[in-house]
Amino acid sequence: MAQTFVPIIIGNATTYTVLARDSGVLHYFPDFSSTCTATLPSPKAGMWFEFAYSGLAADAQDFVLSSGSNTNFFAGGLVHLDSDNEVSPIAGNGSSNSKLTCVTPAPGTRFRAESTNGTTWTLSGFVQSATIPSFADQ
Repeated sequence: MAQTFVPIIIGNATTYTVLARDSGVLHYFPDFSSTCTATLPSPKAGMWFEFAYSGLAADAQDFVLSSGSNTNFFAGGLVHLDSDNEVSPIAGNGSSNSKLTCVTPAPGTRFRAESTNGTTWTLSGFVQSATIPSFADQ
C-alpha cells in the first residue's frame, strides 16, 4: 500500500519554521499580506522540502527561504521566468548565500531544497515573477 502525505499549507504569517519531521512533504505558501521568512531545519542527508505558490495572481509580498546559517548555504539553483517570458538560470555564490528571496512570486512557482550531504541545501525548480529572485547571506 502506498503511503500518502498530506501537504502543508503555510499560514499567512511573517515567519514559518519548517519542521524536520515534514521532510518529503509539499509546502504550499499563499498570497501573503506581508513578507514571510521560512526557516529550514538543520540539514541531514536525504532530507528535502518542496515549496509551491498557491495564489491566483502575483503576490504583492515576498517569500524568503532561509537555511538559518551561512554554513548551510544554498547550492544548485533555480530557473527564473519573468513576465517578458525570458528564462534565466540563477544561483547563489556557492559558499555562504543562505537566504533566497522570491520577489513577488506568481502562479507556477515551485522549487525544492534538498540536502545530499547533511551540510548544504541544493535548490532546484523554478520561480515565476516579474523580478528575479535574489540570494544573500544571513
